Amino acid sequence: MVRNKFTNLLYNEEKQALKIYLFSFYVTLVLYDLLFYYIYPKFITSTEPGKYYSIDISLIIYITFFGLLPLSLYLIKRGKHYSVKYVYISCYVVLSAINDCVVFWDDSSKYSSGSAIELILVLFSPIFINKRFFWFATIATTFRYLLVGILIGDRIVFFPIVLILILAGIAYILLNRFVSYVDALNTSHEQLKHKEKLAFIGQMATSLGHEIKNPLASLKGFTQLQREKYPGDQHYYSIMEQEIERINSIVNDLMVIGKPRSTNFQKNNIKDIIAYVISISKQLACEKKVTLAAVLEDELPLIECDENQLKQVFINLINNGIESMDHDHGGTLKIHSSIVSKNLLSIRVVDQGSGIDKSEIEKLFEPFYTTKPEGTGLGLMVTKKIVEDHQGEIQVDSEINKGTTITITLPISQK
Repeated sequence: MVRNKFTNLLYNEEKQALKIYLFSFYVTLVLYDLLFYYIYPKFITSTEPGKYYSIDISLIIYITFFGLLPLSLYLIKRGKHYSVKYVYISCYVVLSAINDCVVFWDDSSKYSSGSAIELILVLFSPIFINKRFFWFATIATTFRYLLVGILIGDRIVFFPIVLILILAGIAYILLNRFVSYVDALNTSHEQLKHKEKLAFIGQMATSLGHEIKNPLASLKGFTQLQREKYPGDQHYYSIMEQEIERINSIVNDLMVIGKPRSTNFQKNNIKDIIAYVISISKQLACEKKVTLAAVLEDELPLIECDENQLKQVFINLINNGIESMDHDHGGTLKIHSSIVSKNLLSIRVVDQGSGIDKSEIEKLFEPFYTTKPEGTGLGLMVTKKIVEDHQGEIQVDSEINKGTTITITLPISQK
């Protein structure tokens, strides 16, 4: 439904742009020919009207372009409105080139032709916000003069070619501004949608989180009592406690969205934080036959951060990296550090896992999106939120069957 609505919006915008384009084309076609070939010669220069215009070709031009109106309406109704503008440019270039060749083939006077329509074709091309159409319009009008110049052997055609290229340069600047503006609007719209989505999830999480945590605490307590009462059946109680902890972890992640934790910024040693996280993740790494290696610079400045939140960030990233590796062959997961600038520190978590497809990278930080069979799709979303709360950035680079590199850039001092 949303996709159809978006398609209809694009369709309507294209139709509006096409109406403006065609209206400008026909008005310019009639008025320019009337002014340049008849009124101007007769009343200004006192020369023969229509000297540089073939009557036969002019009739063909007018019949063709006014005959294109029903065809245009037919194409629009069939949903092929995108092709209409290409048809008009193609017809104009061919017919105007034929007219010039007929008029100037055996004429000893200098080449003197052109039309304000070319201004419309080139300067108005950005209204479609389509670079392919812009290049088609520019190349087609330039080719028209180049072809005529070759056929009639007159180098003066380079003057209109230069003029068209200048106009094309102006149009290209406008087109880039339009594209940039539309991209900015799309980005803002996507960010707004994302925030609305998070706000909705947050409201649900806040409401449900407390309702789930209370009975969960009771379940955990009763499970521990049952374990003490029946000590001979420890295996299943361990599984039950692990699953309860897993549910509790999911609820905690959800509640971070709904009710953000207060951030306690203090000066901390990033080496100590990473060393702590490695000690926590060692057991999982051993089970998966993965070697953890911290390749950190000797002298790293203390950074202003929330220690517990950054620990959660690196636990999520390191555990994800470990789980992405082949359980039979294992591999090495490295944590690198570097000082990017006076107030920026970069931490890279590099694994040798299966990699992530480029189409999936953009979705990694969306709520409930996961590439793991048992994943919740919350860990990376919470990770990104914590990094952004620290005024930092997170970037993912990955190659299939080679591994993934996640780079976190954090300010050394919170200003």
